[in-house]
Amino acid sequence: MDRAKLFAAVRRRASGVFGTSLTQGQVDGINGILDAFATHGDGRDKTLAYARATAYHETGARMVPVREGFAKDDATARRIVAKRAYGEPAGKYEHVYYGRGQVQLTWLKNYDASSADASYDLVAYPDKMLDPIISARVMIKGLLDGRWKGAGKGIAAYLPTNGPDDLKNARRTVNITDKWDLIAGYYKAFLSAIQEAGGIPVDAPAPQPVPVQPKPVTIEPQPVPGGNWIDALIKAIAAIFTRKEA
Repeated sequence: MDRAKLFAAVRRRASGVFGTSLTQGQVDGINGILDAFATHGDGRDKTLAYARATAYHETGARMVPVREGFAKDDATARRIVAKRAYGEPAGKYEHVYYGRGQVQLTWLKNYDASSADASYDLVAYPDKMLDPIISARVMIKGLLDGRWKGAGKGIAAYLPTNGPDDLKNARRTVNITDKWDLIAGYYKAFLSAIQEAGGIPVDAPAPQPVPVQPKPVTIEPQPVPGGNWIDALIKAIAAIFTRKEA
């Protein structure tokens, strides 16, 4: 994928997302998602587009990990979510597992379930979801396996490679059908930009070398100077036995 073309596409006024300019933070956030997708994605344009649409919506177009309510610190975020079901301190660490990251991960159980993908104990250190690499990986892996939906269907079930998109239910991979129509618009904008930039290259298997059949080698008897080579061989053998008898 040509990243320069990708950024040019989303900078257009009519792109449907950023408009005519991007902040450095937005550029860094987009690059972080692209890098995480290269190692943890499924190689599909549609999945990448939906991941970026999700980040765009959940971060208020910032594209970098944020705390819930765009709070500047943990104390502020706790006050924002104090009356919500997940707003109470939970678990042995007494952390509040409010929304963090590009996907706004909430609830203790989800932090626990995503620790393996983060390669970090998110229950003990929930603020690690504010790390752009960890956040992007968790978002992508969660979209792929559908862990945030009861039926466990991943994004490919709603956005198949060959078939129509079910954008309303695709939102279920993150948060029921909340604001699904808005995110559908962002998805279409990002998908168009990705395709304009050449799409995600599919790695073709390396060509295998064609075995070369060895040419048959024919060994021709070499002539012996002064006579037939068979006669010469017989005489040489006879001479050996004659020496032994002597």
